[in-house]
Amino acid sequence: MHFNADDLQLIHFTDVRMTTRPPAFDFEKDGDKAEELGEVLYKKMVEWDGAGLSANQVGLPYRVFVMGNKEDKIVFFNPTVIGVSKEEVAIQEGCLSFPGFYLTLRRPKEVAIEWQNAQGETQSGKFQGIGARVVLHEYDHMEGINFTFHASSFKLKWELDKWKKKQLKFQKRLAYGR
Repeated sequence: MHFNADDLQLIHFTDVRMTTRPPAFDFEKDGDKAEELGEVLYKKMVEWDGAGLSANQVGLPYRVFVMGNKEDKIVFFNPTVIGVSKEEVAIQEGCLSFPGFYLTLRRPKEVAIEWQNAQGETQSGKFQGIGARVVLHEYDHMEGINFTFHASSFKLKWELDKWKKKQLKFQKRLAYGR
């Protein structure tokens, strides 16, 4: 199997692949595809202006995510969160699977994580601030969770109503050419 970035599309957030924990990436069986998988995910993340992207967001059944920007990337195969700080920070957060929708969520300020790189070597690191938020957000995808699960039902309904109103306003502007 080869991975082609042009073939990858975001799947709908209600798709069972988004709410199911993907299996571990098997380096014994698929190790020769690891580098290519990381590159393709990274390319799509940059193309879609994301800060992170999980394999299951594009329908691929692997426990893998990427994070970074146009200059830097990290590919996390088989990640495991090993600790988080008690201190939390509230920041507005979005998701490629929910285009244009944002929630202000509290998440730990720091996370410690272990993962394997594309060669199957175990790595570990600590991430703070936005890096911690991206790691935790993408790790949630690996657990079959999306960022809306962290909001109260009241907050989620409130923000969804605002989002729907914005979309209607935008659609009316498009229809009337304004």
